[in-house]
Amino acid sequence: MQIIYGVNADYVLPALVSIYSVWKHASKSVGVTIYVEAINEDSLDMIRRVSEECGLPIQVKDFDATGFEEYSGSGAGYPVVSLLPLLLPHLMHGRCLFIDADTLVMGDIWELLTADLGGMPIGACTDVGQVTLEDRLLKTRASDLFQPSRAQLKKRNHIDRILNLGFMPGENYFNSGVLVMDCDTIRSNFADHADLASMDELRPYIHNLHSLPDQDRLNEFFAGRWHQFPLKWNTRPGIVRDVEMRKHQFRHISEDLRAQMLEAATNPKLWHFMGRRKPWIKRWRRLLRFRRAYRDYANTCREFNAKTGIVFGV
Repeated sequence: MQIIYGVNADYVLPALVSIYSVWKHASKSVGVTIYVEAINEDSLDMIRRVSEECGLPIQVKDFDATGFEEYSGSGAGYPVVSLLPLLLPHLMHGRCLFIDADTLVMGDIWELLTADLGGMPIGACTDVGQVTLEDRLLKTRASDLFQPSRAQLKKRNHIDRILNLGFMPGENYFNSGVLVMDCDTIRSNFADHADLASMDELRPYIHNLHSLPDQDRLNEFFAGRWHQFPLKWNTRPGIVRDVEMRKHQFRHISEDLRAQMLEAATNPKLWHFMGRRKPWIKRWRRLLRFRRAYRDYANTCREFNAKTGIVFGV
């Protein structure tokens, strides 16, 4: 079983820190495959060094962006390699675990690799950021009164996205940053699996400012056909604030998700630094160092630097 990463040259170092954290906490050996868009010799040298110093087999593959020219020129805001999860059923055999580069693993990844998916083709965690979307759509902010045309456009984009998905995102919507895929099952049981990465299917998402193209497409395709992992395996850094200070925003969630949020806040197994507040960017590293996730990342970077001789993120 392979652990998969997909990055461009800018995200090779964050991916290596995440891979180091996987290696550090794994109860037995793992294999890693990293797909790199526009790979260069500097990236290859760093990957080789981490592989040698940690005794961790890392297979490097050049990500071929051919056929996705429309996506790369669309201004979607994400590199083409971000579509890698859509391609995995065609690239991999058996079960694999895809992990975003902007993560820090704090638990034994074999818990996910060997998890019972309950007959489902994929396993993932609920995207907490999407759970409150319905409330946000219905709510009028003060800024909306001063910029009514902007507010209307934003809501129209959200509605278009929901229509493309075919459902209102909530607890039934997963985050694709940590994703177990049974690729053989997908190929065998889904006759239309070849359409996952079809540009015709992706087009409505890449031209919507509020879409998350690869994640939305996965949720559209696997709607109601995914296994839910505990939220502690895909925890955003602001989880403590969500639990303690934003209770009113999550008043409509199920008791099960509420319990998952509390568990994730106290015992996270994987930090996922979603959005623009990356822990290796100096501004956020300083402003948010009071959050446990950023302290954990800084401590891991120090260990990574000492182990590999590669200085990053401190």
